[in-house]
Amino acid sequence: MSMKKVMAILMIVCIMVSMTACGKTGENKAKNTAAVTETPAATETPAATDDSSKPDTTATAPGDIYGGLTALPDAGDPITFTMFVRDPGTVPSKDNPVLKKITELTGVTIDFEFLVGDLDSKVGVMIAGEDYPDAIFADNAKFTDAGAFIPLEDKLKDYPNLNDHYSPYADKMTAADGHQYILELYGARKNAAPIFNNTGSGFFIQKAVLEEAGYPIPKTLDEYFKLIEDYKTKHPDIDGVKTVGFEVLSDGWRDFCLRNPAQHLMGAGNDGDVYVDLNNYTASLYQISDTAKAYYKKLNDEYQKGIIEAETFTESYDQYISRISTGAVLGFFDQQWDFASGENVLKNDGKYNRTYVSVPITNPGVKDGYLDAPNNTITGNNGLGITIKCKNPERLLKFYDWLLQPSVQNYLQWGEEGKDYTLTADGGKVLTAERRAINNDTAKKRDLTGDTLWQYTPKLQGLYDDGTPCGPGDSKDEYLASQSDYDKQFLAAYNIQYPAQLMSDPVERPTYYPVWSMTIPDGSDAKVANTKMVDICRKYYPQLVLCNPSDYDKLWNEFLKEIENGNVQPYLDEVNKQIAKAMGK
Repeated sequence: MSMKKVMAILMIVCIMVSMTACGKTGENKAKNTAAVTETPAATETPAATDDSSKPDTTATAPGDIYGGLTALPDAGDPITFTMFVRDPGTVPSKDNPVLKKITELTGVTIDFEFLVGDLDSKVGVMIAGEDYPDAIFADNAKFTDAGAFIPLEDKLKDYPNLNDHYSPYADKMTAADGHQYILELYGARKNAAPIFNNTGSGFFIQKAVLEEAGYPIPKTLDEYFKLIEDYKTKHPDIDGVKTVGFEVLSDGWRDFCLRNPAQHLMGAGNDGDVYVDLNNYTASLYQISDTAKAYYKKLNDEYQKGIIEAETFTESYDQYISRISTGAVLGFFDQQWDFASGENVLKNDGKYNRTYVSVPITNPGVKDGYLDAPNNTITGNNGLGITIKCKNPERLLKFYDWLLQPSVQNYLQWGEEGKDYTLTADGGKVLTAERRAINNDTAKKRDLTGDTLWQYTPKLQGLYDDGTPCGPGDSKDEYLASQSDYDKQFLAAYNIQYPAQLMSDPVERPTYYPVWSMTIPDGSDAKVANTKMVDICRKYYPQLVLCNPSDYDKLWNEFLKEIENGNVQPYLDEVNKQIAKAMGK
């Protein structure tokens, strides 16, 4: 036996012995001291069961400091995988205690590279030079078309947790060429958790605005902006910072905040670049609708009143977040995950009245459709791909499989019992005040918890089969416990438990949904048509908001003419073809 293997075995034994010392009772000790066998991935199973081949889909029994984590057989053989992420961000500290523990138990380190600059340029350079990291989470259609990803369908069956996690979605994951390339990162859940907030698209407004107005529920653009106008008039500055009425994020791919609102005013969900008539499942352009014309005219009116500032269209994403974090921005259209880092600053500063809530803004008389009912499905391409340059795909898949154990997910999301969370009388979990404060601090959450690794790897979400929550964001107990005194009073004023209850009930979406997740091949007539249409919208929408009101109709007609000349029909034809296929027509 080689010295390398001897050292690896000794390390595993040491880790197992140290973890055994943390066990409390027979079941937990049995988990910790179980022999580590040479399998494709270490799969946690309940103690004393005859069905040991099936992955465990219940929450880990409490008690162990690390929840019964067991080391992988090759933990003593270190390896670093590189991963490119489409989002701007900061790499976690090398002293991150959770990531260090994960590396200790697996031998694996993930070296994240976050986006700097323009995504399209970065993707283009990577593809042109075939300069790929081991894994990628970005613009998957382009990388798939370029042959950058390895097929996974024959590999996943060798990894029980991955196979159990993704096999229900095989059809959604299968590309046009019959292969599966993407491991979906969000939405692959067996049991849905309650919806506490509108985490998707919506018109958000500062709680202080609603409070001062007597807690109304605005439902139209006129009602929404009247509240903002009145508040800004009374409060021209907030904490010494000039009050901003309404922000319109227009930076890069995040310009959905500029381009997408009209479809939601029409009562639709987030389909991306089209409006789908659910009576006949036919797609059309909402961008040129009467609703769109009226929306940008309303923004023009608000610009003339000083509610919108011209620089909103040239701000970077970081500048946008910085503005939100001041507490001086009253409203915007966005998705909660996109502005959460700015809002977390406000929470950390105790400025809960300056945080935001989504309100059901639509055309008059139209029922809002902002909330998606959990439908136990995925988009099929919103995830990571393992590239042809990956140094050891099997080792990386084994790592992902290990991460999908409930014990590991518990450690990544909740932390350590007693230190990071406590148990409720009925077996639920709530974070400690100290851990909650860390989660509300973007830098501390990144550097002290497993959040970054959890975000960009396969994950468990929703509820386990025993009804307990996978993470704090899925927990009713944690949601209620985390509410500030201000938020409790705010919700009580509306006689609701959760902010999402300000919206209409979640909508059951059709099988095709959402259109934005459809793969449109690069270089195809449909892709060219879609790109041209989006570019025209990006060109004209800011102009429409900032123009002299007397020029609005003329400029709108110029916009319509350019859209017509751009010939968007190939894109609509492709979307309609894919909708029909998904709907079985």
